[in-house]
Amino acid sequence: MPRTLDLPMQLSDKGKIKKKPIALLFLFFTLLPALVWASPPVPYSGKVAINGVNFFGQAKFAFAIQDKNGAVHWRNGATANDTINVNVANGRFVVLLGGQGMNPLPASLFANHDELYVKVFFSNNDGQGLRHLAPDQRITAVPYAKVAERIKPGAITTAQLNEQILKYLKPEITLAPQAPGLIFGGQTITLNSRAEGKFLTYQWHKNGQPIAGATQDRYVIQSVNGSLHEGNYTLVVTNDFGSVTTQATSLVVDGTPTSHTVASIGMEMIFCPPGTFTMGSPASESYRGTDETEHQVTLTNGFYLGKYEVTQAQYQTVMTGNSEGLNADPSNNNHKGSNRPVDAVSWNDIQIFLSRLNDMEQTAGRLPAGWKYVLPTEAQWEYACRAGTTTAYSWGNAIGPNDANWNHGNDANTTMEVGQFS
Repeated sequence: MPRTLDLPMQLSDKGKIKKKPIALLFLFFTLLPALVWASPPVPYSGKVAINGVNFFGQAKFAFAIQDKNGAVHWRNGATANDTINVNVANGRFVVLLGGQGMNPLPASLFANHDELYVKVFFSNNDGQGLRHLAPDQRITAVPYAKVAERIKPGAITTAQLNEQILKYLKPEITLAPQAPGLIFGGQTITLNSRAEGKFLTYQWHKNGQPIAGATQDRYVIQSVNGSLHEGNYTLVVTNDFGSVTTQATSLVVDGTPTSHTVASIGMEMIFCPPGTFTMGSPASESYRGTDETEHQVTLTNGFYLGKYEVTQAQYQTVMTGNSEGLNADPSNNNHKGSNRPVDAVSWNDIQIFLSRLNDMEQTAGRLPAGWKYVLPTEAQWEYACRAGTTTAYSWGNAIGPNDANWNHGNDANTTMEVGQFS
């Protein structure tokens, strides 16, 4: 499959060229013997990606063939600036050197020169003109059968193929598998991979040993179990021209950190493992609500909960510049303080806050697949606050002025900085 060549080029919004990669991938084919008056057109396939994004649309290309000393022996048009229009789809294009209205290839071109290179120029019609895509690639003529003979199936083996050609026919991994960062027993885990090439077969391995029946580009583990499934996973992709193996990804079950930090806003979170608890309160409990009927609840998935309330500073970091026009500092004037909880926000406001926070963390690659930041459910909130206890509060049944900021205790009549009470 193709090789990637990096050309340091990117267009700024002022039209100047800055150093960023444009990747161009080449694929060469063997050449038939020369005809009497001209060599036949040579199929030439490639791939263009700008800043890692496959190019779509029509582009201008110019091609030349030169020897090792730099002397040009063929170009597609009369001058170096003559171009042909080529449609590029998903980064891929195919041309016929010496065809498609180009100058024909000289009949003696490959007979007289045993070391020739293709020079390619590219323009994506941005007004900057043609840019040389370096380095130039060597092109060789390798007759693979006598003219008078018919090629029989199996007549060409991989051992007979030029190694430079062979490497373009082997599979190429385009997506390596990656295990989730947080895995709990009983979850369903899917490992995905992708490869380019023809007639591909797949085989997943765990710790270097093939997994029976795991012969697709994805591997699904139902009800993951640490003793059965922990290990290093790779995928071997094979066709008639060779095989490639992905980088290993490590699957660790219940290897869950007890804490987590939301890096973009410095928020501390504590892990709450799966479990069962009695939600609600007994009828005899003080300050009990009428909707607190006791019932058993099981949380099958663990979750992280913020160690403290979302502070005003954290809210501002996420909401500054939001496109919805919401105030990034909405808290009441007598509650202001960067390390105090944010208030005076609606449920709808918080949904925008969460969406922006998730985008920030996902873009930075810090949020594992399948995870996102949300408001806790009523059950998650009570489960975390009870902390395994059955009393009215996690510390007992009585509450005093040192336990919390509440209006029947210290009567501060305002919010306080987070983390000030037990």
